[in-house]
Amino acid sequence: MDALTQSKILDSNCNYFGLSSLQLMESAGRAIAEQLKKDFGSNLKIAVFCGTGNNGGDGFAAARYLAKENNVSVHLIGGEQSIRSSEAYRNFLVLKNSGIKIFSHNDSKELPKKVQADVILECLLGTGIKGKPREPIASTVRLLNNVKAKRVSVDFPCAGFSAGMVYCLALKKHPRGKVLDIGIPKEFHSFAGPGNVKFLKKRSVVSHKGDNGIVLVIAGSKKFHGASIFSAKAASLFADLVLVLTEKENISLLKKASPEFIVSVLTKRNALECIQKADSILIGPGLAVNKKNKALVNLLVKKFPRKKFVLDAGALHLIEKKNLHKSCLLTPHSGEFKKMFKAVPSPKEVLLSAKKLNCLILLKGSIDVLSDGCSNYYNFSGNALMTTGGTGDILSGLTAAFAAKNSLLESALAAAFLNGFTADLIALEKSALNAETLLEKIPTAFKLCNELY
Repeated sequence: MDALTQSKILDSNCNYFGLSSLQLMESAGRAIAEQLKKDFGSNLKIAVFCGTGNNGGDGFAAARYLAKENNVSVHLIGGEQSIRSSEAYRNFLVLKNSGIKIFSHNDSKELPKKVQADVILECLLGTGIKGKPREPIASTVRLLNNVKAKRVSVDFPCAGFSAGMVYCLALKKHPRGKVLDIGIPKEFHSFAGPGNVKFLKKRSVVSHKGDNGIVLVIAGSKKFHGASIFSAKAASLFADLVLVLTEKENISLLKKASPEFIVSVLTKRNALECIQKADSILIGPGLAVNKKNKALVNLLVKKFPRKKFVLDAGALHLIEKKNLHKSCLLTPHSGEFKKMFKAVPSPKEVLLSAKKLNCLILLKGSIDVLSDGCSNYYNFSGNALMTTGGTGDILSGLTAAFAAKNSLLESALAAAFLNGFTADLIALEKSALNAETLLEKIPTAFKLCNELY
């Protein structure tokens, strides 16, 4: 995942955990002013050029702090009426009432012919805009590149702007960037939240059936047919096609459960054929632990190291550790973890086990622990109502669906949070839930993650 996406996820999750965008903007302004003083001193003539987005809002906040010891002017490119966020506008209003010089430029004709400054602070577009800037930003960039001054960009230089320094907020988003501390607790970098859901790869408006993911689910047995239904239904919410391989006795049940499933009998031949079409593979919910399935599971994982596998429930008892690879995610609960790794479940043991086996491990519990062998990540969403049967099958189905077009790490973080967040929404309305009510509420929870945070 690139640093720009990580930054967007972090901002969204900070909002969820109580650190608002307005607080972050205030902290950013202070940090920018402090760093600029360290680099260039005080008593300077500073021209701050701001766009109408949150990058501009950071510039407004910085200008207020810089004005205490410098001669500061603020140039708003686009006009007051175009400021896009409430946080940026509130900081603009403070500037407006503070006596700091503000110049608004609605189009390129209104730009000054010359800019005289010791330092140019560029806060035009930040990380939010890709490609060549449009007018009047393009003309502004050409103007500023001809100014004999120190040039500093905030977060990421506007395309075409020749920045001597880049001040990156919270995360390094530019190779030459200095990372500024804006008050985000270091723990937040490892917490799952709505941002992990919001910034998954989305369905393209010009896509066709199959372009947004094909998931293969190998699951179910005569005794545990429900697990295959719940996991496949969860996967079908976000993947275009769900192929299901299960025991013969389950075929009619799965077809009745959802007519869009493409269901076949679980055989070696069918598995090898279906796996070629799949973007991700979920193996294990309700799957019988026997010699035939053990041979098949290990064959598939070993033969297709570039495919993304989510191994849950029965698959955890069937897989041989020597066959695991970096494209495998294990999803044990505490009892399964203890049996599989002969260790008491803990964040430390999850990290050590993931590193040793060169795979990912999601330990399910009241606090989910996810590790890629390098770092640990944590999910706090969910509640005691989720001890009911089927919720783990839904989690594995969601993970497989997201993994069709995203990395296993991103997918597990998003699925763990969304699954628990859905249960938290249900708990606000009801005192009980089952797998069916959880499935029904997931689209609502997904929408809230994308719109509220």
